[in-house]
Amino acid sequence: MDAKQIKKGEIIARKDSAIENLWYIADGTVTMDSGAYKITLKKGDFIGLADFDTGVHSFLYYASADTQLMNFSTRENLYNTAFYSSKPENSRALALSINRILRDSYTVLSDMCAASESLSKLLFDTYSRYCEYTREVHASIEAMETMNDAPEPVYMSVNQKLLYVTQKGMASTLSNKDAGANITASGLIPGYMIHSVSELHEIAGAIEYVREVIDECLDLMMSESEDDLYGRLGDIAIKATRDHSLYPAILELMEGLSNAVSGYSPELADSRHYVYERKAESMNSSSGEDSDESEEDKSVASKLVGSMNTIMEYANFPEEKATKLKEAVNAFKQVSDPFSSEDEVRRLRQVIEEGFYQLYLSVLQVRVGQKDVPVIIKMFLDFGYLDEELAGMKNACDLYNICLTFAGNPDKGVYTASEWLMAILYQKREPSINEFEQGYEEYIKEQVTNGRIQAAQAKAIVADRSQKVLFEIQNMFRRTSKMCSGQILAFMPVLCDYQMIRGPREDLLDPHTILEAIESIRAIDYSLFYRETMCVFSEKENIHDVIHVEVKPDIILSPVVGTRGAMWQEISGRDRTTPARFVFPVINVENLDKMVAKVLGNYRWEICKRMQGMRWNDVTDPSLTSLYCDYLQFYRKNSDLSPEHKEKVKIGLQRYKQNFKEYFVNDYCEYIGYESAGSPHLNKVARGILFSQCPFSADIRAKLADNPIYAEVSERYRIKTGQQLHKLDNIVKKLNSRGQPVTPELKKEIDFYNM
Repeated sequence: MDAKQIKKGEIIARKDSAIENLWYIADGTVTMDSGAYKITLKKGDFIGLADFDTGVHSFLYYASADTQLMNFSTRENLYNTAFYSSKPENSRALALSINRILRDSYTVLSDMCAASESLSKLLFDTYSRYCEYTREVHASIEAMETMNDAPEPVYMSVNQKLLYVTQKGMASTLSNKDAGANITASGLIPGYMIHSVSELHEIAGAIEYVREVIDECLDLMMSESEDDLYGRLGDIAIKATRDHSLYPAILELMEGLSNAVSGYSPELADSRHYVYERKAESMNSSSGEDSDESEEDKSVASKLVGSMNTIMEYANFPEEKATKLKEAVNAFKQVSDPFSSEDEVRRLRQVIEEGFYQLYLSVLQVRVGQKDVPVIIKMFLDFGYLDEELAGMKNACDLYNICLTFAGNPDKGVYTASEWLMAILYQKREPSINEFEQGYEEYIKEQVTNGRIQAAQAKAIVADRSQKVLFEIQNMFRRTSKMCSGQILAFMPVLCDYQMIRGPREDLLDPHTILEAIESIRAIDYSLFYRETMCVFSEKENIHDVIHVEVKPDIILSPVVGTRGAMWQEISGRDRTTPARFVFPVINVENLDKMVAKVLGNYRWEICKRMQGMRWNDVTDPSLTSLYCDYLQFYRKNSDLSPEHKEKVKIGLQRYKQNFKEYFVNDYCEYIGYESAGSPHLNKVARGILFSQCPFSADIRAKLADNPIYAEVSERYRIKTGQQLHKLDNIVKKLNSRGQPVTPELKKEIDFYNM
């Protein structure tokens, strides 16, 4: 046998490399690393045995100590029964080695299942107490929306437990020299080898799945992005202050999470603890500064005293309505739990909500035509500010200073709430659809049909600009405010201190911030806002084709504190090239990148449905929606999915209550957040659909070019774009040959396929 010496730390075989032969470990130890788990191979084991059936290493092998290897055999010999019968001792050594690898893998699976159970229990128990504590300190409990996707623990199946016991029994038999010799002589070893390596692949897949569950739990507990339960607990600890009775209990929960994460990533745990301590020090010092500033800035505070009366007087709000709203607001200030579902608290919220929107319309009507709008009125219109005591005086002062310069950027499609409603009033934009997907004119026609409006009045109502604004407030405006707040059952349109964790300065969502967040995803999913439309390149020669045009959305900043964005409509009218309408909370207390990714995932789904029409789920006309519906409907019969992946799809469908769109949106977020960075989180089928329908930009495709996971989908995409470019090149040649100019639209279409 050929022998070679390997130094500690030296790589022996890389993952995805071809297996040329099997190496026998004569001395030393070798680590067998799948990426999800590691197994130590010792003297008597074989490198390459775990994948002799495929011929490609699915593990990375490196020496964990100085090691001596001996060339044992080619992998083809393991399919030759004569090879086993000619050398019985070698045959038994192979069986013992694959058995050891299998048993160690089962042990890893068992330990990881137990870890997933303990981590999941810790996560859910901590989150439950977090929700309880947030109520006590009047912080937002909706800021942890990602817990909706928290994974359930994984347990070993009955089959896996039985096979584990069987392999233990087989190890005992093979280790016995006489019994092992009998098995070898019986000719059972070749079949055992084939069965065992297949069993090993299944166990490896199961371990990878459990590892994903563990990683998801850890990520929800503590992550690099700081969008996690540890961060939320830190925020309410700071809000509660050291004097609060719950402060020690909150720190205890944080310590429990930190200890759990330390077992997997001690550097991350230490880093997050350091960040929390610096943040707590900063917030404590800034609160001291604020007290000094409030002394210096008494003029702002004095302007804000009696804000509700100031706003009502500005709007000439009817006295009866004003009294009702004031009484409800003052009663709500006395409520101990603003999230309460008790009848009286619910009634107060409903009275405040109804009165707020009546006041909003009155203020807007007065604001029309005024160039210089009082700052308090801007605060009311763009932030939902009504009362300095509900908002907290510090927050109110911060908002006052913010509003001195705060504005949208309509040129780039970003509007504050008041700017959007004024754009409708001045007919720069048409009202949005209502919950039944009716436009303003369609709604008026229905009212005429139902006899609620006289036909003679309809024409005047359609032309009435103030009625359009009222329609927008009653439909899109109110509904999206509730959606964006994240507090569907405990919605409060008025700005309150308990809704915020940090404050308006830290959580303000200005035009630059939201555009930057959308642009970061557009840099990954370059075709995001492109729509197909017919274009004539030459009327004379009757040359025409479908081209792609980019249509960026209108973005409205809803005057609420919130945790969610809303994709209200994918087009603005009948024309397929009109902008979509997205709504985001102007004060955002959630991770912005994840919020935007969900909204854009929703948009991807809905715009595809719109463009496909009646055939949106017809797989004979391939599209994002039809391919995903087919994938999720028939996943059980899909041979490209392993049993573990099928089980994961099943769990996902249960989690999203068979809602294919919600399932897709989650996958889209994974695709944007992880797959684009070369970190596989999706199965082969989902990745293939997304890559074909939402391809990565050229620079990302170049980075992933050498990754074997993306090789097949990349090649399909290259062929598809090559065919389109060839067709466009023929059109260019045809135009040139006939003396016709190449239109700007044609040049842009060529550029589109080169992105």
